Amino acid sequence: MCARGVQALFAAAFVACASAAFAQAPALEVKGAFELPVWKTIVVGSHRGVDAVRDALDRERIVIGDSADEILGRPAFTFAAERRALNLVLRSVAELGFGERGATLADIHSRAVRLGFELCPEEVGPQLRLQYRNQPVGEFLHLAMKPQRTYDGELTDFTLANTGAGLTLLGGSAKPDLVLAGNVTFVFVRPSVSVVGSREP
Repeated sequence: MCARGVQALFAAAFVACASAAFAQAPALEVKGAFELPVWKTIVVGSHRGVDAVRDALDRERIVIGDSADEILGRPAFTFAAERRALNLVLRSVAELGFGERGATLADIHSRAVRLGFELCPEEVGPQLRLQYRNQPVGEFLHLAMKPQRTYDGELTDFTLANTGAGLTLLGGSAKPDLVLAGNVTFVFVRPSVSVVGSREP
């Protein structure tokens, strides 16, 4: 499936998810960053820039959406100078205390930071995609990150998905007023960083 086809599939699934009617449910317990177990530990700083990352994604036959590929190559996109291990956790919008009806992206980021989570460095997008190979079919994970701008100025962030046609790294709207449903799951950093050695040549 081509990148545009994958993006169209993602957009349709995302709209359906965001517009679904949710049954009344009891409030979930809101937990801070250090109350949660680490979901996955990944290493950033393993590649020397965008060409090396693109080559790695291509070798693994991972599809990169057009807007994801665009922000990956922008000058503002940064890569870690040394290899670092990052502990990642997952939280849905509802689990951050907003309930099933969701919240704006700006409010989601703000609430998460107050709870002790950190936004992901943008490099987590491609590196997590490379290191998370057993993603279940139908799972979409939204990366909590500082938005990057496309050449047209559109604020964009990453989503990792397994559409059933393969593993993908997609770009989507990261407008602050974008409302995301309660069941949308985000990837955050749980603060704890360690140096694990020098970058590969």
